[in-house]
Amino acid sequence: MSYANHKHEKIESEILNNLNHALKNLINDKLLRMSCFTHVKLLDDYSKIIVSVDYYDGKMLDKVVEQLNIAKGVFRDQLAHNMNIRKIPDILFEKDMTIQNSLKIDELINEIHNKEK
Repeated sequence: MSYANHKHEKIESEILNNLNHALKNLINDKLLRMSCFTHVKLLDDYSKIIVSVDYYDGKMLDKVVEQLNIAKGVFRDQLAHNMNIRKIPDILFEKDMTIQNSLKIDELINEIHNKEK
């Protein structure tokens, strides 16, 4: 692993920690506070971060992501106060589909298994 790659991953991890801290301590909306940031992808030019969001109720996930994108200024302010980077990247929140995808894969495997019987 190169130094630049390690630094990039370290910054992503620090951003994720700061965003989750801001979510739990600065946001008063109950709907948003019950969500969780699961992954951060920082673009190579450090101009944008893509944050994966999960919520216990998959039906509400679209609304949660929409509300988070409206409130992204709060999160950028938190990053500006807590991180020592030259430019605070723009934030884009998106749905974390990992659980839904794994359930779909599991369903397909079970379907194939049942057809073999």
